Amino acid sequence: MSPVVLRGDRVTLRPFREDEVDRLFAMMSAWPVDDGIHNVDGRPDREKIREKVEVSGSWSDGPLGLLLAIEADGRLVGELQARGGRAQLLPAGVFELGIELYAPEDRGLGLGTAALVEVMRYLFQEEQAHRVQVSTDVANAAMRRACERAGFAYEGVLRGFMPTSNGPRDYAMYGVTENDFEDVKTTST
Repeated sequence: MSPVVLRGDRVTLRPFREDEVDRLFAMMSAWPVDDGIHNVDGRPDREKIREKVEVSGSWSDGPLGLLLAIEADGRLVGELQARGGRAQLLPAGVFELGIELYAPEDRGLGLGTAALVEVMRYLFQEEQAHRVQVSTDVANAAMRRACERAGFAYEGVLRGFMPTSNGPRDYAMYGVTENDFEDVKTTST
């Protein structure tokens, strides 16, 4: 199966490249998170990063689903993950997105919105999605704006959704249905 590569006007979504492992390791070394990539001591695991890079670009049966690098102006600026439809814990035709822009200077430029639009288009047109959803911390105003600009409708708050070391956090849920997507395509042409 060919790797997924999505080219838009502002971003390209593509598999990670082997030469990006060191950059990912350096960036993740600064992140104090428990994401399955870090060791118990909080340091990232280079082998897990390498495995992540190797499976990117194709659907996996594991928790990564479809993992794609976000490239803008020839630079790696982030990553996007689509989960669902392929041995995931979501109903058939429902996909959930996760997105991360690595550097603060790449945020607020519309790159996240462009990436969301490209993957949404792919999921509806190629993967028979009938719903695509995104959730984010209620305090993440930038991500909430990106979702709205990409055409996602605000659907409500998932109270106490995300466990953190400071207690559970509320998350805002956004969604686009196949009918919504058809309306967006019709009005934009």
